[in-house]
Amino acid sequence: MKNYIFITIVFLFSLQCYSQSEIEEKRKLRFPVWITHIKNTDIIGLSLGAFPTDLNDKKKLTRTFGVRLEAFPLSFFYFLAPRSPISRNEDAFKLKMKGSVTQQIHGLNLSTGTFEGIDAYGISITGFMHYSRKNNGISIAGLTNSIERANGIIVSFGGNEVYQGNGIMLSSVWGNGAKRFNGVQISVENHILEKGRGVQIGLFNDAKNFRGIQLGLWNKNDKRSLPLINWNFKS
Repeated sequence: MKNYIFITIVFLFSLQCYSQSEIEEKRKLRFPVWITHIKNTDIIGLSLGAFPTDLNDKKKLTRTFGVRLEAFPLSFFYFLAPRSPISRNEDAFKLKMKGSVTQQIHGLNLSTGTFEGIDAYGISITGFMHYSRKNNGISIAGLTNSIERANGIIVSFGGNEVYQGNGIMLSSVWGNGAKRFNGVQISVENHILEKGRGVQIGLFNDAKNFRGIQLGLWNKNDKRSLPLINWNFKS
């Protein structure tokens, strides 16, 4: 009886492994032009999209190696979202980091508006609002950048916000905000909510658990509040 049980367990395990391998084998390779809405596809060259693939299936990954073009007619309305898409707490952030994504972009991302859980490696240029899970490289947005984890240069006309980031944040109207950030923030207002290392340059600078220099009309950190220049290099 024990032998039958053992054989059954081995058979089920082998079947599961085979099913997983079969899924991997079903990935499709397309070159030089294809659309991003086809599941389990690696596109080498140019990929084209017309709407967020999160609306399609979150469990199927499409990867672009080259240039991704997305023209979504409703991109402007992303700005009317009732709240920021950035994680509100550490549990939500960790859950997103562990979760799967619909798309990975290795190269250049050109979009009217990106608003989904994608990972971008390279340069992203967005007409209106940009939201992604990860962005390693350069992200430039016409209105706002909202990135869960960003490494590199984040630039927008409106404002930038990241949950965790390293590099340079540069914006104008609505400022820069981050939960944790190491690097340089330049804007009208700069805020670090939990931990920061580096330099803040703006009219108003505010940072918690900050080590570095603040230059602006009014500067606030855990140690003191001062006009023009403020600093803190000790715990």
